[in-house]
Amino acid sequence: MVATVHPLATQAAVDVMRDGGNAVDAAVAAALTLGVVDGYNSGIGGGGFILIRRADGKLFAIDGREMAPAKATRDMYVRDGQADPSLSQVGALASGVPGALAAYDKVIREHGRLPLARLLKPGEKLADDGFEINEPYANRIAQHRAALARFPATKAVLLREDGSAPPAGTTLVQHDLAKTYRAIAEHGVDWFYKGPFAESVETWMETNGGIMTAEDLANYQVKSREPLVSKYREYTIVGFPPPSSGGVHVAQMLNILEPFDVAAIADKDWAAYLHLMAETMKLAFADRAHWLGDPDFAQVPRGLVEPQYGRELAKRIQMDRTTPVRSHGQPPRAETELFERHTTHIAAADAAGNWVGITATINTTFGSKVVIPGTGVVMNNEMDDFSIQPGVPNAFGLIGAEANAVAPGKRPLSSM
Repeated sequence: MVATVHPLATQAAVDVMRDGGNAVDAAVAAALTLGVVDGYNSGIGGGGFILIRRADGKLFAIDGREMAPAKATRDMYVRDGQADPSLSQVGALASGVPGALAAYDKVIREHGRLPLARLLKPGEKLADDGFEINEPYANRIAQHRAALARFPATKAVLLREDGSAPPAGTTLVQHDLAKTYRAIAEHGVDWFYKGPFAESVETWMETNGGIMTAEDLANYQVKSREPLVSKYREYTIVGFPPPSSGGVHVAQMLNILEPFDVAAIADKDWAAYLHLMAETMKLAFADRAHWLGDPDFAQVPRGLVEPQYGRELAKRIQMDRTTPVRSHGQPPRAETELFERHTTHIAAADAAGNWVGITATINTTFGSKVVIPGTGVVMNNEMDDFSIQPGVPNAFGLIGAEANAVAPGKRPLSSM
């Protein structure tokens, strides 16, 4: 079983399973293919998280989140005392060091059956032969045409010769990206992180005011995290730990909801149900804004996911009125028990009982809008997921604090 947002990626994954691959191989093949046919959402110029439940019941969390370059500073997006979000969203300063490819390589070496070269093949062929862009793809290009046109290599790939956006049904060919896939297949991921791709990134960044270097790519490391396991009534929930915020706050919100008969409330009064959901999310997002960040840099309390803390927060919810949430909560042992230091999702399961989920992203549509010349790779704009200045929201309206401030080598908090 495989589910993705694009039939060509799903087919690539199914074919891999038929060739003897397992769920891990299938999920990685799908992710690499999505980087071609759904490239406005994800690709090897971005990052992601991989969650695995192996057939033997063991759980694994692989962190391929992007990382701030070594020359990054906490005030790098501040001009004349004010944050300038355009700098963290578009162009040379917007990209973190990509981790997706390193994560895919690690996960298939440790849990897969097939070589990376086999998993790159479907995407390489689609990039070389071309595929018809669908309505959503065409709409994304049209919506962001002006920003895409700022960068010659991006314009050459995604726009027509006159600079207009191609309509749905247009065949999109990406020869440079196909060459990149072939080079990785032949030479391995070192070609990307320690070879020609890294050199191309450094050259482009130096010319265009960026700070990412070849050394940044060479120093990138995938992190193995401890999966976050929580309970909600009779269910066991497995989520991804920080720097993903999803696992923590899904667990926290379910803990808050535990004292309520959610089904009965929804059946009786839909408005009351929506009120309960909104009040729950307000409490969780207040904690997200204050506490969450890269656990290698910030102290992220494990108490956030404790059932008792959820019950205490639940007492603040009044069903007959809205409750202002003026500040974050105070989870137990916040200083002593800590977590260890536009987007797409792929789900795969095989007959042996392996389950895999990959959430991959370059952040907003077409990331930083930068295609590195000669490579076809769209670079992410994940630096916008840092708190570029206290109280200043990112492109998704999310606000962070000191725990998610920019720092060299740090991974930005993710809403995934």
